[in-house]
Amino acid sequence: MNLKEELQQEKEELMKNKKPHETVAFILFAILFAQQFLILLYRIVEYIVDWIDPATATTYFDCSSMTTPAFFQRIVLIDSKSVLLILLALAALAFWYILIYKLVFEYSQKHGMSKWTWTTLVMFGPNLVFVPAYMIYIAFVFRKPLIDFMRKILKDVKGEEAKE
Repeated sequence: MNLKEELQQEKEELMKNKKPHETVAFILFAILFAQQFLILLYRIVEYIVDWIDPATATTYFDCSSMTTPAFFQRIVLIDSKSVLLILLALAALAFWYILIYKLVFEYSQKHGMSKWTWTTLVMFGPNLVFVPAYMIYIAFVFRKPLIDFMRKILKDVKGEEAKE
């Protein structure tokens, strides 16, 4: 199935979906991904224009106010003038997107989970709720034991309230 057919199928699935949070998560994902991509594209064009112009003595890749994962900025900021490091950071970012697709989106899809909600949370959650990325991934991986644990706590709390 080509990309156009997959997008059409995804659109139809979202339209008939009974879970409004999935549609909201998809819209949020699309907005955040477009914003991240456009800022990254703008910074790359800005870098190339500065690099081509010989009058610019301080050609560097600007990482300020970017929503890319922290590893991207760490790689670029080793030497923000190095084209090789910028290309390495872009390759690492592409690999990150592929991993998110394989490990979160496809897994959620196969197991009947809210695929757009989980993908949005794992990919953009750290920037949305200001927590480290691994915390959101841990919540995704260990969601069932965490929910069971929270149910036990609620059951204990309800038991305590009933005794009082």
